[in-house]
Amino acid sequence: MKLRIKARSMRIIAIILIIILVFAIVGCSFALGSVHYDSDYIEQIVNPDRSLFYGESITIAMLSPHVVTEHAINYMSANPGVTINLVSYDDHMHIQPEPDWGEVRMEIGTQLMAGTAPTLIESFFVDAFDPRQAVLFYDFRYLMDADPSFNEEDWFMNVFHAFEVNDRFLHFPLSVQYQPVVANRSISGLLEAFTAYADGITLLQLMQLYYDFSKSHPQYYLEEHFSSAWIMRYYSNRFLDMEAERVSFDDDFVNIITYADSITCPRFYDDWRAGNLLMRRSIFSSIQEQIKSERYLFHLDSPHRFWYWLDFDDNMHEFSDITPLTNNQGELLVESVDNFVLNANATPIQKAIAWDFLMFAMQPENSLRRVFGRFASIQPPSRGQLEQIISINMSIYFYYNSRNIRNEAYPLFLGTYDEAMEGVLERMMVFAEMPMRSTRTYPRIIDDIIEENLYLFYAGLLSAEQTAQNIQNQVTLVLMEMSR
Repeated sequence: MKLRIKARSMRIIAIILIIILVFAIVGCSFALGSVHYDSDYIEQIVNPDRSLFYGESITIAMLSPHVVTEHAINYMSANPGVTINLVSYDDHMHIQPEPDWGEVRMEIGTQLMAGTAPTLIESFFVDAFDPRQAVLFYDFRYLMDADPSFNEEDWFMNVFHAFEVNDRFLHFPLSVQYQPVVANRSISGLLEAFTAYADGITLLQLMQLYYDFSKSHPQYYLEEHFSSAWIMRYYSNRFLDMEAERVSFDDDFVNIITYADSITCPRFYDDWRAGNLLMRRSIFSSIQEQIKSERYLFHLDSPHRFWYWLDFDDNMHEFSDITPLTNNQGELLVESVDNFVLNANATPIQKAIAWDFLMFAMQPENSLRRVFGRFASIQPPSRGQLEQIISINMSIYFYYNSRNIRNEAYPLFLGTYDEAMEGVLERMMVFAEMPMRSTRTYPRIIDDIIEENLYLFYAGLLSAEQTAQNIQNQVTLVLMEMSR
């Protein structure tokens, strides 16, 4: 354990020093008042003479080729003469060892400064939330506003708004995902109390409900994967506000992480990157649901199995009353699945091709059936794609579970396919139309600081007070560096 923590500490310190060095150089080499933001320049980017595309190429840097590759092949087939070069840093077959992501990010950061970076870059490799690097990326809002064929009614604009910082839209998410909450109906009075939050529940409200009902049900935990890491995942805006430059890891933070640690299930799987737990959250069978209902008051589910979206009969499940997890402003908390930024130093034609490619990938007729089978939990910004995702995956489940679903292993729904489609679309659309906010809109360097200290707290190597003080001091120092 000590060796692991020491290695984590050395790694984060090295990455922080590298990022500070790179961003210090970047801050001196690029200005917001450049030609890239000139209105006349923007008009050249959207809908130019498509003959100008011929012989041109763009490069896309991505973590893994599972989504983009087929889109790129199809786009080049539909647009002869255009070349899309793909650079993937992840060995999808896991034959090679995992790359040093700090070095990869340093490499791309150097390319950005030199003007040789890819046209589209997956946000995993860069940090558009860091103001020192944000100046290197192009605001997609300019492209949207200038594109006469872009009709907002065809899109979930709330998905785009979820990633805006300082009124700039630097992230283009191909999809987002969220974790709805359901309550244990076997706990007397819990469902009645939970219905008060039908429009959304915050993490603090969820913890308060747990506190109220745990007095008479002390053998239950809040949720299988709950830990102090959830505090900054779902409640970060209370302690950190980048736009206001407010850092307040105060006594409230100490009290909350202390209480969170005290109610963390001893069986909590020690995978500190909470995002890695999303696919394991889904309930797949009535037996699994029964086991969870005997130990946890709540369950956060990945919505791609339709288990609770088909819950028309309250007696069908041990958990019910699906509710969105929100922040204090009532915004649905979402995370990006595939998120790209646009290199501001790309040529006008490269920007035009990049935008055209993203629009192509988002059209329902160009959707990838194989991708939907794997990533059915996502919500794309395209309205047409969301309906297609639901349709394709509903048909898959009906195929495997018969046209009228009702068996011991998978007791989902008594009705027909058409009834299921209508019901799921209606219920999911309530979530889809909500205002949204990304669970993280502050720089990755700050995220790493918070994660490292919270992990040391969880491991018992820091007190709650030391954790709060460390985060307060380290984040304040980073913000001072950013303001120079």
